[in-house]
Amino acid sequence: MKRILLSLFVAVVAIPATAQLDRSVRPEPGPAREPEIAEFEEFELENGLNLIVVENHKLPRVSMQLTLDIDPIFEGEKAGMISIAGDMLSEGTTNRSKEELDEEVDFIGARLATYSTGAFVSGLSKYDQTLIGILADVVLNPQFSQESFDKLKELTISGIKSNAEDPGTMMSHLWGSRIYGLDHAYGEFMTEESVENVTLQDCKNYYNTYFKPNKAYLVIVGDIDPDDAEEMVEEYFSNWERGEVPSHEVAVPELPSSTYIAFMDRPTSEQSQIQIGNRVELPLGAEDLEAVRLANMILGGGSLGRLYLNLREDKAFTYGAYSSIGTDEHVSTFVASGAVKNAVTDSAVVEFLNEINRIRTELVSEEELQNAKNYLAGSFGRSLESPQTVANFGLRVKQYNLDDDYYNDYLKRLDAVTAEQVRAAAQKYFTAENLTIAVVGKGSEVLPGLEAIAEVQRFDRYGNPASDAIPVPDGMTAMDVINMYIESIGGEQRISQISNFKQTMSGTIQGMTITITEMWMSPDKYKVIQDLPQGQMISIVNGENVTMSMGGQAMPVSEERKAEQIADATPFEMRDFASLEMKLLPEMVEVNGTQTFAVEMTVNGSPETHYFDGEKGYRVRSTSIQEGPRGETSVSVDYSNYEDVNGVMIPKSVMIPLGPGMSMEMKVQSAAYDSEEVTPDMFQ
Repeated sequence: MKRILLSLFVAVVAIPATAQLDRSVRPEPGPAREPEIAEFEEFELENGLNLIVVENHKLPRVSMQLTLDIDPIFEGEKAGMISIAGDMLSEGTTNRSKEELDEEVDFIGARLATYSTGAFVSGLSKYDQTLIGILADVVLNPQFSQESFDKLKELTISGIKSNAEDPGTMMSHLWGSRIYGLDHAYGEFMTEESVENVTLQDCKNYYNTYFKPNKAYLVIVGDIDPDDAEEMVEEYFSNWERGEVPSHEVAVPELPSSTYIAFMDRPTSEQSQIQIGNRVELPLGAEDLEAVRLANMILGGGSLGRLYLNLREDKAFTYGAYSSIGTDEHVSTFVASGAVKNAVTDSAVVEFLNEINRIRTELVSEEELQNAKNYLAGSFGRSLESPQTVANFGLRVKQYNLDDDYYNDYLKRLDAVTAEQVRAAAQKYFTAENLTIAVVGKGSEVLPGLEAIAEVQRFDRYGNPASDAIPVPDGMTAMDVINMYIESIGGEQRISQISNFKQTMSGTIQGMTITITEMWMSPDKYKVIQDLPQGQMISIVNGENVTMSMGGQAMPVSEERKAEQIADATPFEMRDFASLEMKLLPEMVEVNGTQTFAVEMTVNGSPETHYFDGEKGYRVRSTSIQEGPRGETSVSVDYSNYEDVNGVMIPKSVMIPLGPGMSMEMKVQSAAYDSEEVTPDMFQ
């Protein structure tokens, strides 16, 4: 499967540098800027819809965003319903089909987005009437068709499957479930099961209950006269009927009684994801907000932060280490985070804790304090260049009942903060004795070091306490597992008799179909034909001869690539496992709900890990390391739905990753062993 990944795996595109910089010299923060906050106008319709308009004629463009101001909703066993309901708004209305809506938006060069609490549209200001008409139509007249619902539900589940092994997704689940709890609106997350529970009627009920004008704000920004904006809004939204909207209590979770480590095992990880922090109660407008933002800035707000200077510049543990603190009218979090190599996971955690403790106990220097003030003041000044910022200011003033001069006085409040206030804010919001240390990584390598720091509690990918690790049976070896696998798929005698095979798989991603045909002939012939959107790619190995072509044009093959192709031209079940360096991990590993034996092996100098069903013996996952623009990446391929083909059990479904958050299910369309169709002349 590695040969397929080399062609299909989509790595993140690196952004090239455009200038040579002297990175040994840090740029000095610019001087603080005096704010020049533009005016915004406010209107309110009789039905309760609040309108905020920021007039700006620098560009002939206008944007319109409608947002509901509703409490967070705990979805429970139907988690994902709200998200799907929001996406449904752009799937067509009672006046425009999905196709007509998309065509109209494209024709005027506009942009439309819908979400669970509203919708956004933007485009040229000469089309302002069309734009507000589209916005009103998707908000007031959604069609909610069964066909669109089924499609979005399928896409949502596909996305969940694609992200199941993504370390960032796993950390998000672990962090939310530990900081807030799985029974909290901020802590729950979508699963395949919860999305399956969602019905079209659920989405309709959500829309009918919460989409009310008296809970909505409409923000219009750009090349438009406020009076004209008010007139248009009256025309399109005045018939929207107000209604009672339920309120929801959002609990503030208790802090843990003591600092502990929440661990989620990801056996294929080459590095650990680390997040350390706690929940905070910090609403916008809090009197010590500027002080704690300065504390966060000094701790880890950027490349001048202590975390970055310590863990990257001094220790070289990571590419970057940062911290952040959020504001929310209910509850939010303080978090310090980074990704580090397995070998330094415990050391990195210690350094994070040291820096958090230091900013709580020591006064920051005047230089650090002034640099942080200058940075935040400069960022604030730059943000004022966007009229959308001013609109957001107006929205927040109304939503949070802030003083009218709250933003005008920001720089004065910032400048008045002292080092003592920074320390006091750090002590209040960075709770050193009640921290959650969340780690997603390879347990077999990092747990011993972590257990020496604090109590470790293990959790599964659903945020629930994980069962105690199951040790492999005493005396069992990697070769025992391989033999079990060979026996499960047909036995040594049948496998040794195989002379050739031919298999065709196909899958669809973003509307594009990809077909792969593989052929192998004993002892050293292999061919793969990939029908890709950009053309047909063919790779042939015939003994020591390797050729590759794309779209009918021959491609050069380096000696390194040639060696890789030759080494990978043998079917997995036909490998000479006895000659490979192999190691059986000491604990069973759960893969898609199945307890598996994990065997690490080195193939052609590259590490691979293969996971075999602990009961049936089938291979259910293989993981290899792929080189990308941002370094090495762990790539996992899943195998399922085994069926008998000419006396050999093969997986009829193969889930292949195509980059961050994307994967494609390849289904076997045809397969045959010892086929008369496979002849030597096919490999010329």
